[in-house]
Amino acid sequence: MDEEFTEGVALEEGFVPFPQVEVIIEDLPLESKHKLISRLWREEGARVNTIDDLPSQHDKTRRFHELCEACRAGDLEQVDNMVSFGVDVNAIDEFDYTPLILASLCGHEEVVKYLLEHGAVCDRDTFQGERCLYGALTDNIRSLLLKFDISKAVDAIQPFAAHIASLLSKIEPSSSDVIFSSSAKPTSTTSTGAAPAEPRQFHLHRFILAARSTYFRENLAGRWRSKKLVKLSSSMDPRAFDIVVKYLYSIDIAIGSMELNERTSQVARKLDLPDLISTLENLKAEESFRRKREHRQDDMRRAQADFEMFVQKDVISARMEVRKDEFLADKERFCSVPAESTADILLSVEDEDEDMIVLYPTHRAMLIRSEYYMTMFTSSFAEGAYSVCNFEDQDGTKRLPTVALSASKAVAEIILTYIYTDRVDIPGAIALDVLYCADLLLIDKLKSLASVALTNSTAEDGDAISDPTVGKHATPLYANIYDILRSGWATRMDRLERFAAKYFADNLAHFIVQDDFADIVLESAQRIRSRDETDTIELIDDIRFYLAQKYGILFEDDMDPVTGKVQEGPWRKITNYERQYNAELDLIDGLLERLDLDA
Repeated sequence: MDEEFTEGVALEEGFVPFPQVEVIIEDLPLESKHKLISRLWREEGARVNTIDDLPSQHDKTRRFHELCEACRAGDLEQVDNMVSFGVDVNAIDEFDYTPLILASLCGHEEVVKYLLEHGAVCDRDTFQGERCLYGALTDNIRSLLLKFDISKAVDAIQPFAAHIASLLSKIEPSSSDVIFSSSAKPTSTTSTGAAPAEPRQFHLHRFILAARSTYFRENLAGRWRSKKLVKLSSSMDPRAFDIVVKYLYSIDIAIGSMELNERTSQVARKLDLPDLISTLENLKAEESFRRKREHRQDDMRRAQADFEMFVQKDVISARMEVRKDEFLADKERFCSVPAESTADILLSVEDEDEDMIVLYPTHRAMLIRSEYYMTMFTSSFAEGAYSVCNFEDQDGTKRLPTVALSASKAVAEIILTYIYTDRVDIPGAIALDVLYCADLLLIDKLKSLASVALTNSTAEDGDAISDPTVGKHATPLYANIYDILRSGWATRMDRLERFAAKYFADNLAHFIVQDDFADIVLESAQRIRSRDETDTIELIDDIRFYLAQKYGILFEDDMDPVTGKVQEGPWRKITNYERQYNAELDLIDGLLERLDLDA
């Protein structure tokens, strides 16, 4: 007989600090009660401390400065990266500049548009708004600032929240592993005489409930551990429970009748969801669209923080490391997790350095954020036939299917952190590996983040590679510059191609004599299908462009239409910078002649 979901949820009068043990405590000896309550307080305190630790003030300040620098430079990918970490786009720096003012002053229209769409405010009735408008470098930017409607703004956390919300209605692949069934009596009526709520079934996900609610986490690991169906109390209004579910799944909730709102608040108290109570109170208040949007963003960031703690504690820290020979000898033994785990599939990674297999307890509902795994789980192959497992073996474990990921342990944990939270710090030392893995898994946003990590920061002395191709005065990198360029070609990341071309242009005298540089120019030439003799070579064109930037060559009228050099003659004297520019173009022409290439 399925156990009813009554303890701490039925709508009795009053509220107790630990509703999840309200009924159980009365049956315990006095000593056990004290121990249980002490343990709950310790766990609650630990949970709060963990939240306070995310992220540190130093990290917030550093990321805001990185956002400001990206706005000055017009680096849209880096701006997107910082905004995804929740950096305040309306904060001001030590010179009273906001990111929007910096982007506007520097003429980066795409960055201005992005910031406006992600909550940046330009109010012409304020000092900051006036600075932004009157300092705009172009008329297009000024027009954009004047016309933008805040109601069109999007949430930076939207892709993450949209995926969580979509799981409530996603049919394939099936990932729901618990059903909550209401048993509202059809003959009952509300106090206002309205029609009674119809019985409903809620197909939910254990890991989402466990990540968002301490109450659900403890009960799913306890009395509901092996249950597929949990019955709601007959006094539970399914409409109120539906609002709770929408909140847990990051779906916008709308205020209903005052009675329903009060019922939902009571359920939120019973389920120990104070943030939902605050959200319901905010919905009652008559606020501006901007204020409501800020509340919505706060709710989304809390959800994101919940999943950050969940992936660290229940996925990454719960990994199992097994010697490869032992794993191959007895796979079934190691492909099991404790019965209270919410995982439904194991992600296996081979750590070649230590000859170990690392198994991460994961969830198909999150892995399908990768198109690679979505295709795998909806295909006719064996992986597509995996079913959700809630059956407990006699030894208190449950066996799970396994899928492999071709990556190192460090890269796998970066991938998992991103999939579960939509944001991640990628160390430059492994950014290249993350890039290739993200390309394999078809996760475009993560590819962009890896490219930013690879190109936006210079390697510190301890992390810089020992690369003989890097000149003495060149900026140290996390990877060989030729590998960076080839990875850009392989993964179709224009940012890496531009970065490599600029790096070559800044250090051309050093690279021009290297055989590796000649080889990379030939590779670039061969990338054009059916190349004619006089077709351009993309890498050479990009290097010439960055050389012009390097030496301040701004006007095409000053250049020879054939050679690209700055023209010199009795009618015009050239500067020393222009002379150096011409000399470096001669170096390129000499290389092309040796390679028998005409570009």
